[in-house]
Amino acid sequence: MWIGENEHKLQAIFNPVTIKADSIDLLSKQKEIVYVGRIEYNQKRTFRLIEIWEHLQPLFPDWKLTIVGDGPDRNDLEKRISTKGLKQISVEGFRNPAEYYARAAILLLVSEYEGFGLVLNEGMMHGVVPVVLGSYAAVYDIVEHGVSGIIVSYPYSETKFVDEVKKLMDDSNMRETMAFNARKSASMFSLKAIADQWEELFKRIQS
Repeated sequence: MWIGENEHKLQAIFNPVTIKADSIDLLSKQKEIVYVGRIEYNQKRTFRLIEIWEHLQPLFPDWKLTIVGDGPDRNDLEKRISTKGLKQISVEGFRNPAEYYARAAILLLVSEYEGFGLVLNEGMMHGVVPVVLGSYAAVYDIVEHGVSGIIVSYPYSETKFVDEVKKLMDDSNMRETMAFNARKSASMFSLKAIADQWEELFKRIQS
């Protein structure tokens, strides 16, 4: 669609985060990495989670990886986990993600492409520090690299991802600081904040 001279009339308003996260204790986070989303290989590339965990699990035996979701490639993913003999990893199927967000310390997202990525905002609202592949433009509007999370540069590199997650797992002070910043940053996507933007837009239109 050609916008031309009417481009100044456009305004983008993001989707709100509707999962409540008012009573999250950032100091009680568990040593847990979580993935929330469909289990499929074309877009989400969930097999990358297994590749990354294969490097991390021997180094951090007190951590666990939890995969929340279902999809066409779940059976294959579980077979890969079994074949590799990986430990401290579970595939939960489709669940309400709120309880996982509440306890997890790190959110891992390895999609080859995305639109907006609501899971990212939901996790950050709960103080889960995101480590996400910078494969889509919106991630740079949501995460400030090194402040509220980590954006791993595109294209995907298993080595780069492992290194970035390892640094975060090693440093509890970094995780806590980023968790606080993630919650603060995600507040701009709260239901009230987004509603206020719509209200302000309608006022401008009427004036």
